[in-house]
Amino acid sequence: MNTFDNLRKRINETDDVIRKIEQNYSVLKLPDFVSNLEISSLNMRKIDLERDLERESKAQQSEQLEVKLYPKNLPSGAVPVRTLVEVLGGLQDLTDSVANTLLNQPSNRGPIPQEILEGNSWVLTNVKAGSFIAELNLDHDLLLSLEDTEIPQKTIIGELFSLFNASDEEESLLEVISGLGGRTLKYYMEWSKKLRELDTPIDLNWVSSESISNQIIKFDPEKAERIFKVLNEKLASYEEEFTLTGRLTGVNVRTSTFEFEFFDKGSERKDTIYGRIQKNTIVPAVDFLDKKCRVDLLKITTKSSAGREKIAWNLKDVNKPEYN
Repeated sequence: MNTFDNLRKRINETDDVIRKIEQNYSVLKLPDFVSNLEISSLNMRKIDLERDLERESKAQQSEQLEVKLYPKNLPSGAVPVRTLVEVLGGLQDLTDSVANTLLNQPSNRGPIPQEILEGNSWVLTNVKAGSFIAELNLDHDLLLSLEDTEIPQKTIIGELFSLFNASDEEESLLEVISGLGGRTLKYYMEWSKKLRELDTPIDLNWVSSESISNQIIKFDPEKAERIFKVLNEKLASYEEEFTLTGRLTGVNVRTSTFEFEFFDKGSERKDTIYGRIQKNTIVPAVDFLDKKCRVDLLKITTKSSAGREKIAWNLKDVNKPEYN
């Protein structure tokens, strides 16, 4: 049983106890002030439980992140403004980029749509001592999701923490960042460079009540330096656009993914492409399921220093073929 359900259960149990006391004292015909003393104590308990329930309800409507900074030569609870702005600003940029990849498209071209920026903005809700702790909230925005059961902000932070968990290993970073696009690679490289230059260790703690468990990621200047070198010197990402004619054999609305079959030019070999589909393309794409069509695709290739490639495809648009 989660915290929210447990609190509701305790409130209901308190109501049951109050009703039983009222009934018992009524049967015994005792003075009202006797029952009021006991009931008033239970009502105070109920008020405290309802206050906790309200806080828990609000917590379940957002993702919470604690950013703990360890600035040198400063007392607990103090942090340079420049350091705070650089750390939180870089984190917001990364969140914006991952949100754009998952909810729109992964290209580093063009601005990120305003609705995505507004729907995925971290809000500083509290600061605490203990080095310096900034508490951030990211409200759930179901208007950006594809289904009411899907919380996009949880998915976004999950992808972000998968990137952070890749640490400074080149192959691990290649696996994760290849699907997040060139903009995310650029922003992560810039942020790791700032963390190195600021010389301030930080902890990121995803403390949301709905997350599987608290996830803490630690960055120190040395780790940030290693991540920056991998992203700047060993990984490369580039984009290409293609228009292909073939058959759309699969569209998954929940995961925003597609499957497309086509024949290679000059050969009889059939190829299949799997990838992510842009949100505004999903509805029209469903009408072309298992039909011949023409698709506009973005191909993102990420290479490691060893020559290993990871390719991510993004379906931008789907139309009737120019010829049958």
